[in-house]
Amino acid sequence: MNNFKRSLNQSFYNKILIVMILCFSFSYSQSLQNIIEGNHRSSKNKARDEYRNPLETLQFFGLKDNMTVVEIYPGGGWYQEILAPYLNKNGQYISATYDPDSEEQRIKDRYKSEKDRLAAKKGLYGNAKMVPFKGNTYGEASSADMILTFRNYHNWVNDYSEFTKLRAMFNTLKPGGVLGVTDHRSNSTLDEKGYTCEPCMIKDAEAVGFIYVGSSQINSNSKDTKDYPGGVWNLPPTLSKNGLDKKILKKSQKEFKKIGESDRYTLKFIKPSL
Repeated sequence: MNNFKRSLNQSFYNKILIVMILCFSFSYSQSLQNIIEGNHRSSKNKARDEYRNPLETLQFFGLKDNMTVVEIYPGGGWYQEILAPYLNKNGQYISATYDPDSEEQRIKDRYKSEKDRLAAKKGLYGNAKMVPFKGNTYGEASSADMILTFRNYHNWVNDYSEFTKLRAMFNTLKPGGVLGVTDHRSNSTLDEKGYTCEPCMIKDAEAVGFIYVGSSQINSNSKDTKDYPGGVWNLPPTLSKNGLDKKILKKSQKEFKKIGESDRYTLKFIKPSL
C-alpha cells in the first residue's frame, strides 16, 4: 500500500514538474515575443520579421534573459532593439562595435550614432554596453554566455579575417558558451557576391576550437536563385541597383521584392567546457 502511495505521489510530482516546465517555456517565449512586438520597434523593422524570424532564431540559439550576450557589429540595430531590451533587467547586452579611437571619421560618427541611439531610451537600453570590435577579445575573456553575429561572416571572408574574428569570439565566450551565426548561403563551396559556403563556415569555426551543435532552416528561402548581377545586395532590404539594366530596373526590383531577403544558414556552436 505504501509503495502504491509513493508511486502515486511520484507520478503527481512528475506531472507538476512537466506543467512547470511548460509554463516556464511559454512565459519565456511570450516575454521575448512581447519585446519583438513592442512599440519601440518601427513598422519598417517589424516588416522584416517575416524573413529574419527573430523569435525562432533566438530560441534555436538558446537565448535566456539572464545571459551576458555579445552581438557582433549591430549596424543599424535591427537585432539590437530586440536583444538589449530583453537582457536589460536580468542579463547583459554588449555591442562589439565601431572603434571610437579609429582614425577614420566615419567610424567615429557611426560609434557616436549607436551610442546616442542607446542613450536615448534608457528604459530599454540602460544596461547596454559597447566595446570595440578589435583585439583578441570583445570585452573580457571568458565572460560571455553567448555571442551572436548576423550577416557579418561574408565580410570577414572577403578580407580574409574570419579566423582572427572567430578566435576572438572563442576567447570571449565562457566554457560552454554559445556562438550563433546567420549569413547568406551559397550553393557551392565558393564565397562570392555576398553568399558564403555553409560547410566551409562550419569548418572554420571548428578549426579554432568550436564544437558544431547543429543548424536550423528557419531562415532559408528557396526563392533565392543567387544569380543576381549585383549579388545578394540586389535583394531586399538593400535593393542595390548595381549591375541591373536601368531600362527594366523597376520591373527587376519588383521581382526581387517577391523573392524577399536572402537564403540564409543559421548555425549553432559551443565552446567546449573545461
